[in-house]
Amino acid sequence: MKIGMIFPGQGSQFLGMGKEFYDDERIVQEHFEQASKCLDQNFVRLCFASSEKELCETINAQTAIFLISASIYSILNEKYGIVPDIVAGHSSGEYSAIYAAKGITFPDALYLLKKRSLFMDEATKSQNGGMLAVIGLSENNLREICSKYDDVSGVERVAQIVNFNSSKQFVISGTFPELEKIKLDVKSAKGKAIPLNVAGAFHSRLMLEPAKKFDDYMLKVDFKDLLIPFVNNVQAKVILNHDQVKTSLVKQLSAPILWWQSMKEFKDCDIIIQLGPLDKLAKMLQREWPDKKIVSINIPEDIKNLLTFLGREKDFEEVKQESLEVDEITEEVA
Repeated sequence: MKIGMIFPGQGSQFLGMGKEFYDDERIVQEHFEQASKCLDQNFVRLCFASSEKELCETINAQTAIFLISASIYSILNEKYGIVPDIVAGHSSGEYSAIYAAKGITFPDALYLLKKRSLFMDEATKSQNGGMLAVIGLSENNLREICSKYDDVSGVERVAQIVNFNSSKQFVISGTFPELEKIKLDVKSAKGKAIPLNVAGAFHSRLMLEPAKKFDDYMLKVDFKDLLIPFVNNVQAKVILNHDQVKTSLVKQLSAPILWWQSMKEFKDCDIIIQLGPLDKLAKMLQREWPDKKIVSINIPEDIKNLLTFLGREKDFEEVKQESLEVDEITEEVA
């Protein structure tokens, strides 16, 4: 059975994400402890007891989502021996995918995401941009609309399609005056335009400066060749080489996310699993491929359902029983 795994990026975070896994799984508690030490930040408080506003900040969301995604992957991999045949991540979700493919360590991924988010956050403070999701128009129609307002010679007037999420859903990054004009044009063309709650015009040429800073920082991190095929965002191409991974991650900051194009590499998977907060990627893909088995893992019950589909439901009960026995021994000697 061919297994594909996909990992969400910024925008999927919510307060309380991963709480049931944290309460039940020592692996997850260890990940939280390690992340908190690495970045000198209390991730238990951030994920479970802060506020939606604080968690949604770029400098918090990206590392927190990676922590949850990596923790869930570790449960599947270390407790149940589930290994994907192919992986991909949406935007900052690429770090979770590369971690799963053994291309980067857990601490290094956290350090990189912290720097990435800081550079992005700095850039947004001096810019006047945002993002707009568009549904109901073809790619060609949307390109025509954007071309009217996008001045490719600079960054004063920006209107770029930066997320190709599905055959029917796109995201535009741009300067606010241009986004307002695009909203009206999309409405006139019988489409739907939805402003996104993000701090800046990510994945557009407005992010060229943070990409340059991030490129310099990349020299400090040791990547390994990947053990699992990874489909990157910027080319929708399978890569394994560590230098290609580095180059791709830097370019991704200011380049479009070719998500739907990337998903074509998953077409022959028997099951596609989203690991990480919410189920947006899974639902979006299910609409495109209604006959394919696509699931998301957010709570322990989801793992039980996954193992049942894989014909391994007994494994779930056996591991659960072993955990109970360990808990009983611990209580006896405490």
